[in-house]
Amino acid sequence: MRCSAGDDRRVRVSWRVDQWTVVGGTFCGRSRPVGGLCRSVQALLGIYGDAMPIPTQIRDVYDQLRTEITWLHGRWIIYRQLYGTSEKRIDLLNESAAAFFYIVQDVLLGEIQVSLSKLTDPARTGAHENLSLELLQSRLETVGDTGLAGKTRVTLGVLRSRCAAFRTWRNKKLAHLDLLTSMQATADPLPGISRQMVEDALKLVRDFMNEIEKHYNDAEFGYEHFSMQSDGEALVAILRYGLRYEELLTERSMSYDDIRDGKWHNA
Repeated sequence: MRCSAGDDRRVRVSWRVDQWTVVGGTFCGRSRPVGGLCRSVQALLGIYGDAMPIPTQIRDVYDQLRTEITWLHGRWIIYRQLYGTSEKRIDLLNESAAAFFYIVQDVLLGEIQVSLSKLTDPARTGAHENLSLELLQSRLETVGDTGLAGKTRVTLGVLRSRCAAFRTWRNKKLAHLDLLTSMQATADPLPGISRQMVEDALKLVRDFMNEIEKHYNDAEFGYEHFSMQSDGEALVAILRYGLRYEELLTERSMSYDDIRDGKWHNA
């Protein structure tokens, strides 16, 4: 259930591309400057210069996947900021709102596993096409460069094997509730999941997408450098202030009525 205030009110989000602020697209982390714009930004804006434009049959799927993968990295960055920084940070989260951050951790990690599973789904399920890397691969093999398609096929094969554990979690716990797994009545329990497993899978996703980007645009997208102005670090900063405020109240260095003077006292 989405937490909201009012009808369909959405949080405003923006992120930076080098010196650019982009809303609703993706970004580049490393590429060669050409005429004042890096090639990845040129590609984002549809300015190709002497680069080969991505064939239309490939580009529609590629562009949508690029956005999905960018936000997947954004979610993973926030997860790492909150839960993969230090024991002291975990203590801070537990002190602030232990149950809330337990739920957020569980939901974020599960959603990331589901996203990686969806990216490695087959190109088609029954009569319906899936927005997956396999669909993009099939279009590369049909209308793209055969050498490029050979490289990406190898990368995709390795990626699918690295995502096997995530797919097991999706099929038995996250998207479905397998009875024996839920009752812990099976001799085949769910595999363990580590941050390194996610990191390895995301690197292969980047490798796959950047093989295409390098081939057509002579550039790479720095998905792992996705930068949000309001991320996990911003939340942690507010939590630090809040806990310090509690300390000051406990020490009676500040009046309990002080919060009533603040802008957000009735939020």
